[in-house]
Amino acid sequence: MGALVGGTRFLFSLSVLLSTPHLYPLFFDMSLRSILVQAPASTSNCGPGFDTLSIALSLYNFVRLIERSDDQICALESLSPRTQAMVEEASLSFVQATGVAALGFDYEIWGDVPEARGLGSSSTIRAAIVAGLNKLHGDPLDMEAMIRLTTQLDNAPDNACAAFAGGFCIARTEPETFAYREHVRFSLPESLTFVAVSPDYQVLTEKSRRVLPDTIPFHDVVRSANSLAFLVGVLVSGDFARLSGAVNDYIHQPYRELLNPFGHESIEAGCYAGAYTGWLSGSGSTVVCVTSADKARAVAVAMEQAYTANGVKSRAYRLITDNRGLTVSVESPKD
Repeated sequence: MGALVGGTRFLFSLSVLLSTPHLYPLFFDMSLRSILVQAPASTSNCGPGFDTLSIALSLYNFVRLIERSDDQICALESLSPRTQAMVEEASLSFVQATGVAALGFDYEIWGDVPEARGLGSSSTIRAAIVAGLNKLHGDPLDMEAMIRLTTQLDNAPDNACAAFAGGFCIARTEPETFAYREHVRFSLPESLTFVAVSPDYQVLTEKSRRVLPDTIPFHDVVRSANSLAFLVGVLVSGDFARLSGAVNDYIHQPYRELLNPFGHESIEAGCYAGAYTGWLSGSGSTVVCVTSADKARAVAVAMEQAYTANGVKSRAYRLITDNRGLTVSVESPKD
C-alpha cells in the first residue's frame, strides 16, 4: 500500500509539472537562485509635505523572485494584468538602467499592505522587484539609484524613499523636472504610534491627482509651508506633543475630500480621542493619526466609529515606524 501511495503522489506531481511548464526550472535546476524581499508600507505627504515627506510603517508586502534558465517572467499564481504589467515594466527599466542582460524569473507577491489605499502598495512591489533584480545581478545599483529608478516607475519619490531607507524621509526633487535627486532620513522611536484606518473603498492615485488645481492661492502656500517646516522640526526633535493643532494642509487634502468621504471626520475623531494630529495618507483612502502608544486603542476605536456611523466599513492598524527599510534575502534551496 505504501508503494501505491508513493506512486500516486509521484504521478500527481508529474502531471502538475507537465501542466505548468513555468515551474520546470524549480524541478530540474536547484542551482537557480531565489530572492525574498520584504518591503514596508508608508504614509506619504504627512499633511503639508506633498510628494516630499514619508514615514515607513510596520506593515509589509513580500516579493519572491526565482531565477529562470530562460528570459520569461511568470507569476506563480494568478495575479491581475495590472500587477503583471507593473512587474514587467520594472524589470525592463532595470535592464535599461543598468545595461545588464535580462534574466527571466518566476515571482510571487503577498502581504498585508492594502491596494489603492494610500499606503504605498504599488511602491512596495516596484521597489521589491528592483531590489530583487539588483541582488540577482550582483548589486550594480546603490540605494539612491534604486530609489531614483523606482520613482521613475511609480511617480512617488516619498513612498520610494520610505520603502528603501525606512524611517522618516524627506525627498528632494529637481525644481524644473520634479525628478528625484536625493533624500534625508531620520529614525523615529517605537513609542510613537501611527493609527492607520483604511475604509472599504479605493482611491486611485491617477484619479486623485486629476482633482488637484493648477494654481493655489498664495496664502494657502504660505500657511502650508509654515506647517510643513514645523512638522519636520517636531518629528526630528522628538517633542511630539507639540504636533497638536500644528499640522495643516491647504495644497492637496481639501481638494481630495470628495474622493475620501468621512476621512476628515475620522481624523477629527482620532484627535478628539487623544491623538496628536492626523492626515490623509498619500491620496487616500487611508487616514492616519499620530499618537502615544497608551492612547492608540482609543484613537483607533474613535476613528473607525466615524466610518461606522456613516455606514462605511473600515479596518484599523496600529503601527510603528519601520526604521530598517526593505530587506533582501538570498534563500537556500531548502527554504
